[in-house]
Amino acid sequence: MHVDRPRLKLRHHRNPSLSTPTKGSVQYRGDVNETVSAVSSHLGESDDFVVRSFHVAGRHCAFLFYDSICDRDVVDKSIRSLLHYHYPKRMHMAFESYILDRVLTGVNLNLASDLHEILRPLTNGDLVILIERVSNVIVIPARSVEHRTPEQPTVEVTTRGSQISFVENYQTNVGLIRANLACANLSVKEYKLGERSRRTVAMVYLSDVANPSLVRRLQEKISRVNTDVVVGSATVEQSLSEHPWSPFPMSRVTQRIDAVTREVVQGKVVLIVDGDPCVLLYPVTIQDFFQTSEDYMRSTWEATLIRGLRVIALLLSLYLPAMYVAFVDFNPELLPKVLGMQIAQSREGVPFSAFVEVVLMQIVVEILREATLRMPRQLGQTISIVGGLVVGEATVQAGLVSNILIIVVSLTAISFFVIPSYEFTNLLRIGSWITLLASAVFGFYGVLLVSLWFLYEVVSLRSFGTPYLAPMDGEYIRDLFVDGLIRYPLKLLQKRAEHNKPVDDKGAES
Repeated sequence: MHVDRPRLKLRHHRNPSLSTPTKGSVQYRGDVNETVSAVSSHLGESDDFVVRSFHVAGRHCAFLFYDSICDRDVVDKSIRSLLHYHYPKRMHMAFESYILDRVLTGVNLNLASDLHEILRPLTNGDLVILIERVSNVIVIPARSVEHRTPEQPTVEVTTRGSQISFVENYQTNVGLIRANLACANLSVKEYKLGERSRRTVAMVYLSDVANPSLVRRLQEKISRVNTDVVVGSATVEQSLSEHPWSPFPMSRVTQRIDAVTREVVQGKVVLIVDGDPCVLLYPVTIQDFFQTSEDYMRSTWEATLIRGLRVIALLLSLYLPAMYVAFVDFNPELLPKVLGMQIAQSREGVPFSAFVEVVLMQIVVEILREATLRMPRQLGQTISIVGGLVVGEATVQAGLVSNILIIVVSLTAISFFVIPSYEFTNLLRIGSWITLLASAVFGFYGVLLVSLWFLYEVVSLRSFGTPYLAPMDGEYIRDLFVDGLIRYPLKLLQKRAEHNKPVDDKGAES
């Protein structure tokens, strides 16, 4: 386990906004006991809230902090600095200035003069110092939260490339990105979201590559987020979504550092939420959900073949159950004669229609999938084996479903996992049910109508100004064939994708 330590600086930094009085504010006037009582009344009765009092150069001093999230090393070091310093009998400057310039010199300091201004940093884990007859309160960043070290990704597993994923601490995540992009133009902007949680959200991008319009729109959307608590990246993702009713994911979620590094170089913006190992990438297109960082670590032919397999898996997972119902229940005459006879023979004795068959088995598959995700890892594989072999074989032997339907449902379930994005897989699960219901009512016409609705929805979506269908919308043909359906050799991929509208689109060619 690692512990976050505040970064020390040689010079203290005063934040002017913290010392500006606000309307209706309660100003600190140098009375330590009165201020401690006021802060305690605002924070309520918490056993981890600590007040340590002592005297410094004949003045009453108090340290206020939360023992559960404040770094005790910073507290102890600050106390030693104040108590062990040899103060002169006569000072040629104000006592406050002397403390800041001579005593607490190795810490990044903020000053506050209002009671409400010290409550935020106090609840955030900072150390608050009150000194008698000093007009300002000293705030020292001292937040200390334990977090795990970077490990292998749990969702996006690859056979080649980096095996390190992001963690829950946003500063560690920003450091991992900087370690991969050691350039001066990597910009990091931090925001505090949530009226109560005050969760830190970091926006990371290359200032000389990312489109300024994209950065500005994201900043405006983030500044307008109004929520009580930010639980994780999902809260930020849904708050920033420009199409909240659309079933399509409007951001790419990833845990992989190599994927983020490549996307940032292409001109995208990353949002890192403190406390969540999943980061958000903007803007997003439908093509992004079919590409992985591993594609660029393999040969051109292999990467192109795998992308083609993902497209086939998309069609199978979305349409295979619906087409089975449409053929069997509505138009069996369209099937080849031998195949039609085999399906009819396998369904002999089955008491349900093809639609009811598919619904029953799809529900079983969904239950097994959720059970596998929620069960402990040691039992997950056992559940899969029991569900796949025992339940499937038992239903066929009981005559409830046909053999061919087991093949259809199994192939559909496996096709879901070929798609590298878990968020897009969930969309396909929903879409599969929609096409299945449409085929049960209208047959092939229902499948066609739902397909047209899917196409209309995709064409109408935009992710912060970027068409969701790009580069397949016809405007950026080069991106579609150079690094879309086909992945050209890396030597020909130096130029950045045009549909991201980067400022510097030449890449290494410039």
